[in-house]
Amino acid sequence: MGTRYFAGKLVAQNYAIYRPSYPDSVFALCIDFLKNGISNEANKFPLAVDVGCGTGHQSTVPLAKYFDSVLGVDIGEKQIAEAKKSKHPENVAFQVSAGEALPVENETVSLLQVAAAAHWMDIVQFYKEADRVLTPGGVVALFSYASAPETSNHPKSAEIDPILKEIANRPEERGCFVSGNYMVRRRYADECFQIPYADKTRIDNIIHPITNTVEDYIKFCKTLSPIRKMEEAEPDLTKQWMEDATARLLNALETTDMSSKFTYNLEVHMLLGRKPH
Repeated sequence: MGTRYFAGKLVAQNYAIYRPSYPDSVFALCIDFLKNGISNEANKFPLAVDVGCGTGHQSTVPLAKYFDSVLGVDIGEKQIAEAKKSKHPENVAFQVSAGEALPVENETVSLLQVAAAAHWMDIVQFYKEADRVLTPGGVVALFSYASAPETSNHPKSAEIDPILKEIANRPEERGCFVSGNYMVRRRYADECFQIPYADKTRIDNIIHPITNTVEDYIKFCKTLSPIRKMEEAEPDLTKQWMEDATARLLNALETTDMSSKFTYNLEVHMLLGRKPH
């Protein structure tokens, strides 16, 4: 995991507050796929590892009810520091580590999960590491949010959605997209992402509705690496544009209150693969 867009302390704190978690259905799909390949009479599987865990609440903690132990790893020391400070179940632990060199023994991991981080990794080396740590029948799962959000059944969707799309696309227009961002836009369809196991599947169009305030939505957007890169490259221009986009979003919502709430959908795509027995 050589790319460190989320290493700073303030970034980690904002990440913990404003990044949305994934829907329960995503984790249920991982567990269902795992159960189809491993007979398990106990209530829980032994160990899951969440790679690129960030501050933990988005993708690590939801695994706690399915496993005896869950380890969240991230290359960012500040991210792990925030994760350790957060309230989490006793069977969840966090550790600084790259996803390409995990601090676990051979064939001990039932589920190796990567949420919105695989596009920052050496994916070839990661798949080699996955094969080392996964138990026979163990599952590797990659997923991420893909497209610009859209509002959910809002009477002003025709006015709101183009603004949400503009916020999502502006960094690309300003030359602030890198290869990882394009990989996400392509929904991990690149050949390098295809899991090197025969038993694998792809799941698209998992819709996750999120209700948020305008203020929290804008702060969520500011945790995204392309917008952060744009802020670094053009601070004054980006500040002016973001303020203008926020004002137009409020106007479309027919409010001046930043605490006003609206519901938008994020779309999740998944890749699942099983290590042969």
